[in-house]
Amino acid sequence: MEGRRRRGTGRITLADVAKLAGVGTMTVSRALRQPEMVSDKLREKIESAVSELGYIPNYSASALASSTSNVVAVICSSLAEFGHAEMIAGLQEVLIPAGFQLMLAESQNQEDREQKLLETFLSYNLAAVVLFDARHTAATYDMLENAQLPTAELGARVENPLDINIGIDNASAVYKLTEYLISLGYSKIGLMCAAQKQWVSQQRLRGWHRALLDNNLSPTRMLSTHAASSFSTGAALLPELVLNWPDMDALICSSDALACGAMFECQRRKIRVPKDLAIAGFGNSDISKVCQPPLTTVAVPHREIGTQAGMALLARIQENEWDEQKAVISALCKRESC
Repeated sequence: MEGRRRRGTGRITLADVAKLAGVGTMTVSRALRQPEMVSDKLREKIESAVSELGYIPNYSASALASSTSNVVAVICSSLAEFGHAEMIAGLQEVLIPAGFQLMLAESQNQEDREQKLLETFLSYNLAAVVLFDARHTAATYDMLENAQLPTAELGARVENPLDINIGIDNASAVYKLTEYLISLGYSKIGLMCAAQKQWVSQQRLRGWHRALLDNNLSPTRMLSTHAASSFSTGAALLPELVLNWPDMDALICSSDALACGAMFECQRRKIRVPKDLAIAGFGNSDISKVCQPPLTTVAVPHREIGTQAGMALLARIQENEWDEQKAVISALCKRESC
């Protein structure tokens, strides 16, 4: 069809739809954004033109031209990380029915990448920002302060949040797990950490360390690596822990993947779990329930974190009162690995 695309770009425009439908561009815009404002007959005619031309609305331009926005930017550290999908689902449960859309991006656990993604997102007229981290570059802090947008940091509680902060208390969760192992009679308890965010690892290390000191036990059996938190990393680290501390009777791992990897290596080495070495993880992932023996772990209510964050952001966007809630409570899953 002649004249149906913008010269140079090939993009079908609002004017092209209006021309085919025989109406003005303002009428097309109103029909697409507020369909209840036009008659059924006219709306059907416009929808038919949109379908025939394959028109895709340019919402970014509309957002820039508007004083309001329905876009919430979400930057998570890793889409593959267990629990992030659940937090995103919790956000969607609240925000999508309220008319908002989520734009997702992955920082790959890199603060500089998070900064660049935020720079891109802030070129849109955003309604709010969600970050799955609580440590940022100085430039990121400056951008968020200047933007004056409702901002939520999810996953873990921190001492000095930017704005809304919803998550678990990592130190308290690991403290309770360590206390549970001590109550079972274990006294030489090790800790294995892999490539998590440093501030998260520090929180969990603090909980483990404090629990051991409170019970007059030694907090020396600790090994950390920058390698990925995976089955192979857990299997690779276990021999070094056993070599350095052959008397270790229990091991806490910073993720279920690490714990299961360590458990697989124990089976290869004929180390009996839990008789020779008790093992516990963190996250309550699916594999923790079906590995053999089933893994003692900490369950994090990721979806609840997402829904609470969605409600808090919605209250801020709509300028309603939001009462800051206490840390979301994690749960100890007691299973046969201990």
